[in-house]
Amino acid sequence: MDVYITGVHHIMITVGNIEDAKTFYSSILGFKEIEIPKEITGPRLWYKLGPIELHVNEHPKYKAGNTHFAITVEHDKYDEYISKIEQSGYDKRSTCEQYADGYYRLYIHDPFDNCIEIINAQFNA
Repeated sequence: MDVYITGVHHIMITVGNIEDAKTFYSSILGFKEIEIPKEITGPRLWYKLGPIELHVNEHPKYKAGNTHFAITVEHDKYDEYISKIEQSGYDKRSTCEQYADGYYRLYIHDPFDNCIEIINAQFNA
């Protein structure tokens, strides 16, 4: 029997402090929080990113890994979005560069060294 993947429902990352995570994801990146079902407990945040959810969970023994997730931004708003991040003064980020595939990317690390790639490609999930 073949299994057909239809997309990504959510991505979960672990952080060391949920309040620092909220400042980063809500204020610097501008992600919009969504309600967490009340039966799910513990320090966490959920965000809606297009059709995908990002679940951010605090863990007392947090350790950064070598992973990242990529987000796309409305194509005609990409430069504005990158400029907003750069103007925030947040320094755990790369410069925005064009890669051989023609897409521009900026890599930014949250306060816990989780890496987020911000790419101007079309959404492909």
